[in-house]
Amino acid sequence: MRRVLVVQLARFGDLAQSKRLLLSQARDAGNEVHLCVDRSLVPLAQLLYPFAVVHGLPAHRGDSDPGDVFAACRTCFAALRELDFTEVYFLNFSPLSFACAALFSPEQCRGYARVDGQDMRSTLFSLAFNFMCDRRFAPVNLADLWAFLHKGPIAPEKVNPPARPASTGCIGIIVAGRHARRSLPPKVLAACVQSVFRAAGGPRLLCLGAKEDQPVARRLRRELPPRIAERMEDLTGKTSLADLPDILRGLDMLLTPDTGAMHLAAHLGVPVQAFFLSSAWCFETGPYGMGHRVWQAARPCSPCLESAPCPHGTACCAPFSHPAFLAHLAGKFTPEWPADLMGCVSTLDDFGATCTVVDGGNPYADAACELRAGLAACRGLPEADAGGMTPHNAAFLFREKDWMLPGNWNHA
Repeated sequence: MRRVLVVQLARFGDLAQSKRLLLSQARDAGNEVHLCVDRSLVPLAQLLYPFAVVHGLPAHRGDSDPGDVFAACRTCFAALRELDFTEVYFLNFSPLSFACAALFSPEQCRGYARVDGQDMRSTLFSLAFNFMCDRRFAPVNLADLWAFLHKGPIAPEKVNPPARPASTGCIGIIVAGRHARRSLPPKVLAACVQSVFRAAGGPRLLCLGAKEDQPVARRLRRELPPRIAERMEDLTGKTSLADLPDILRGLDMLLTPDTGAMHLAAHLGVPVQAFFLSSAWCFETGPYGMGHRVWQAARPCSPCLESAPCPHGTACCAPFSHPAFLAHLAGKFTPEWPADLMGCVSTLDDFGATCTVVDGGNPYADAACELRAGLAACRGLPEADAGGMTPHNAAFLFREKDWMLPGNWNHA
C-alpha cells in the first residue's frame, strides 16, 4: 500500500478545486489517500472526499490562543510524521505549508519542499509563478495546475458533472465573497437578480452567506421590488458549511461571485452564473465543468491585485449595470454589448477547464491559447500539436535562472 498526502491549507474554494488531483490519487490502485486541511474545513472535506483520511491543522487561527495553535500543530505534525507517506503534495505557498514540508524528505515532496533550509518550488510551480506575472494571459485553471503534479491526472470530464437542467424553481444568491471588491454591491446585484428572476418566471430566491453577510442581504432585499423581495428567503448566517451541499442540490441555479460555494455548486452539477470582477479572473478560478456561465469584467487593468487600493473607483463594476447586459440576463436579444465585459461559458479540453468567450471579446485569447499549448508541451499533452513550445512561449514561461543553473530539487 502507498500512502499519499495532499496538504491543502487554503480556504473553502481551494479545497473544492483540489478535486482533480485527489480523484487522480484515489484512482491509482494501492493508494491510501490522506488530506490535510484547516481544521474548520474537516467536516466539509469528509463530505467532498469520503475516500480520504482527513487531518486538521489550525491554518487560519482567527482568535485562537497562540499556545493552543502551537499545541495543535505539534500534535498533527507528529501524527503525519509517523504515517510513512510515499508522496506528499503541497499546494500552498505559505509559511505553515513549508513548516509542514520540513517534516518530510525532499524526495517525498511534490509542489513545494524545504531543501537544506531553503523553501523550494517544483518546476511546474516555478512556471506558474512566471506566467502569473501577467495574469491576463493565464493559460490554466488552478484546479488543473494542481492536478498536473500527478503524472497522469484523470480526464477533465471525470471531475465534475455538466451543469444540469433547471427543475426546482429555486435560485440561490451568494450575496458576497470574502473580498468585498470582488463582489457586486447590493444595488448592482439587485438589478441582476431582477433580470434573472424575470427570465426564470418568478422563482423562489434563497440568500446564502455567513453571519457577517446579513447586512448585505438586508440591503439587497431593500433594493428589490416588493413582489420580488417577498419571494426571497434570507438564510445568511443560518446554515453551516456542512449544510451547504444539500441546499445547493435543491437549486436551479446559483448566482455568485468567485466563491467556494461556486466551486461546490460545480462539484454537484448545479448551474452557476458567476460575476467576476476586480482581482477575480475566470481563466484561473472559473467553475470547473461544462455549461456554467461566467460574466467577466475585462478592463485594461483587469485582473488587479486585490491587496492594492483601486485607483479607478472599482470601475470594473459598471458593466454589470449596463442595460444591454441586464436585458441579456433577462433573456432578451439586444445587439448591444457593454464594453469591458466578457460573457463566457465554461468548457473542457484534453488539458482541463477553460472559459470560452461567447459575448464580447477577449483581446488576450490568442496569446493565452499559445501559452496553454506551451504548457501542454511541457506536460507531454496533445495540445502541444497546436503550437507547442515556441520561442515566444519559452521566453514567457521560463526565466534564465530556470535553465542556466542546475536545480537541486525539481519534483513535478
